[in-house]
Amino acid sequence: MANKTFEDVRRAAVQALSAANIEDADIDARVLLMHAGGLTRSGLIVQSRDIMPASVLARFNTCLARRLTHEPIAHIVGTKEFWSLEFKVSSQVLIPRPETEGVVSRALALMKHVKSPRILDIGTGSGAILIALLSERKDASGVGVDISQAALDIAESNANALGVSDRCTFHTSNFLDEVEGRFDILVSNPPYITHTAMQTLPKTVQAYEPHLALHGGVDGLDPYRSILTHAHRVLTPLASLVFEIGFDQGDALKALLQDTGCENITVEPDLAGHERIVSAKICVF
Repeated sequence: MANKTFEDVRRAAVQALSAANIEDADIDARVLLMHAGGLTRSGLIVQSRDIMPASVLARFNTCLARRLTHEPIAHIVGTKEFWSLEFKVSSQVLIPRPETEGVVSRALALMKHVKSPRILDIGTGSGAILIALLSERKDASGVGVDISQAALDIAESNANALGVSDRCTFHTSNFLDEVEGRFDILVSNPPYITHTAMQTLPKTVQAYEPHLALHGGVDGLDPYRSILTHAHRVLTPLASLVFEIGFDQGDALKALLQDTGCENITVEPDLAGHERIVSAKICVF
């Protein structure tokens, strides 16, 4: 691709990505070009007819080769936007998804009248949910826990970069095993993929994202059972719970919440119309 313009390189990349059966080939090519060239979207448009420097072409070709193996774009560029914030990500954490913003929205609504809320984020990963909530509620503080120390290191880095590190801490814990203190709201996007569904995940997920953050046991509900078994120990009276779920797990989780004595249970859809966000009030005495 010597002496090729940015547009020439983009078009060739779209063809290669499409041939590799990668969805959104055009978007991916643009993102990789912006990353390799240090360009904004408008900058890429302005320079579309310029000859691509050899150093930029070399970086781009390296990135493109990785994407052609179906490695996620977020891993290649090292960041992912969530709640209009830029989070550092790697293969050690689940890439934040747009549907998970529903957890943030629901939690903010439930905390609306809670003064200086204390937030507990179970399976925090990159810290996306907790940090997004703290960015909206300047009077809030929180704790994020995860079984992976590598994930916690990334979460701490994100909290520092996004200016909330003075209001949150991160600790190693298998769900609630090592959690201490009391919290006004518990949020979690736990592993909820069933054993069967794990076998059919897209390669970009199955081969590159941590299975610890994906696999929820035979029926995908083991993490919820663990959390609900011990939630009363760490929550204040009438505290709120907000979970992300799989598209077909609404009824099953509602039953678990009812068995735990929860009230005001709601199940909300994501933008695709799939059941995705479950919230409830837990009675703690």
